[in-house]
Amino acid sequence: MSALAIAAKPREFPASPIAELKDSPELELLLVCARRTLSASGEARARELLAQPLDWSWLLQLAQAHGLLPLFWWHAERILPHDLPPQIAQALRARFRDNAARNLFLMEELFDILGVLGDCDISAVPLKGPVLADRLYGDPALRECVDLDIMLRARDVPEAIRSLISAGYQPSIMLTPVQQKAFLSTQYEYALLSPAGTLVELQWRIVPRYFSLAFAEEQYWGRIQPIAVCGREVNSFSAEDLLLLLTFHGGKHAWKKLIWLADVAELMASSPRLDWGYVIDRARRAGGLRMLLLGVFLSRKLLGSAVPKDIEQLIDRDCSIAQIAGGICRAFVTRESPSYVKSQLYLLRVRERWRDRLRYVVRFTLTGTPTEWKLVDFPRPFFFLYRFLRLLRGLGKARALVTNVAAGRAKAKV
Repeated sequence: MSALAIAAKPREFPASPIAELKDSPELELLLVCARRTLSASGEARARELLAQPLDWSWLLQLAQAHGLLPLFWWHAERILPHDLPPQIAQALRARFRDNAARNLFLMEELFDILGVLGDCDISAVPLKGPVLADRLYGDPALRECVDLDIMLRARDVPEAIRSLISAGYQPSIMLTPVQQKAFLSTQYEYALLSPAGTLVELQWRIVPRYFSLAFAEEQYWGRIQPIAVCGREVNSFSAEDLLLLLTFHGGKHAWKKLIWLADVAELMASSPRLDWGYVIDRARRAGGLRMLLLGVFLSRKLLGSAVPKDIEQLIDRDCSIAQIAGGICRAFVTRESPSYVKSQLYLLRVRERWRDRLRYVVRFTLTGTPTEWKLVDFPRPFFFLYRFLRLLRGLGKARALVTNVAAGRAKAKV
């Protein structure tokens, strides 16, 4: 178990946390099992749900989509083994073992990467992945990990890319020096493929610059602390900074996966001395207070997380949080993917300050990306023209969208 993984008292799980939205016993069963430890009421509720007719195909699809297959089997194997159909139990057992083996493999790959970076005196912090699984759940097998995310200082990224390429890693895109400079200034992650085929993402921000989240790297780099993982010492974020990073990441993606909320719930449960004053202050300064509180609210509503009274009061003061959370909960039930327009509107609503919304719109519209760089190769003195190319492409998409909507309405009237 990680040195920072503290045994938490099981929370009393509220019955039917999304019953007001739609009757979905499969989803509720996953919500009950989306914790490292079940309370007595949670175990009782799980048994009640398993006694109902369940769509097992749908349940497994949901569990896989939300990254909850390991946690679900972890509980099912211990307290509910006789209630599962044999074929379902066999499939879950096989997936659990495969995930455990893959996470051990990812851990070894991570140590190799940290070794390469360490040889170049580059400080790195594993973000998510098997280290997060060990820290929050006490066992890397209890969380699915698709790739490896590693946080670096922005100034170290070029050297990190060069050192990993020299070690046999394949870059996702090749950039000229001027493109790389622009990429580091505007984006937040660079992907490489390891010799074994693992996706490795080097990150220097939690979101792209155009997202306009003022969360400076030195705010969390100065609070890095070592933890022990599988007998090795690795850098880790403080509980407070990790909570900010997890809620900003989940908020950016509209909390499409329940495992992200489970991470938040386990972090809060394992950090009874969390400095909420620091967390709220940093979130407010960054312009991400609503994103933080949205993640905390969903964790409390869906997973039964205990939240300090003053934090609950902050949540209650912002009526938009409950409204946004309602839409997210409905998406959990219906599994409907939001349209591009709805996704952009969400990204505006999830910010509490109008100036951050305006910055997002302007920067998103005018920030050139590798997509534009591939279309036209402007010489270095004219690199600024990519802003206008980006704007023209955006206007083209908007025109096509309006045309399609108008055609759809005209067809509906016929």
